[in-house]
Amino acid sequence: MPAGIIGEYETSSAQETIALGKKLGSMLEPPLLVLLRGDLGTGKTTLTKGIVLGLGVKDEAEVSSPSFTLINEYFGRCKIYHVDLYRLETVRDLESIGLEDALRDRAVVIVEWGEKLEQLEEADLIVDIIDLGDDKRKLVVLTQESKPAQVKKRPKRGKRKNYS
Repeated sequence: MPAGIIGEYETSSAQETIALGKKLGSMLEPPLLVLLRGDLGTGKTTLTKGIVLGLGVKDEAEVSSPSFTLINEYFGRCKIYHVDLYRLETVRDLESIGLEDALRDRAVVIVEWGEKLEQLEEADLIVDIIDLGDDKRKLVVLTQESKPAQVKKRPKRGKRKNYS
């Protein structure tokens, strides 16, 4: 993961959030777990649209929130899973959606509501999105190396690499 990806960013519109996501996505390589955290309506799906475009999906209209399907799959220069944990309430719910299979795949896995995921320490990239009002957003991008010390590096599993 390029060191230039970590940091704080501000956007003032959905288009700017998509552009930032596209820049981030262009730097990502699978296998990678990206957790998006933020309140309802902060722009997690909007950022995901940009990330997916940066990973080579051609049409932004293909990218939609998986709120009801729970996992959407896209194909760009790599396989991409877009997961929404908003409606999940129990560990059993989480186990039923096939997330473990996605995490074992050589893919970029983007998880909205990442704070609900127990594998927080396994995340390669965490993006905290904060609503500043008037369409302005603050995005804080952390990688495994830049996280606070209390978040441990995840153990190596299968084909996945340590990451962003």
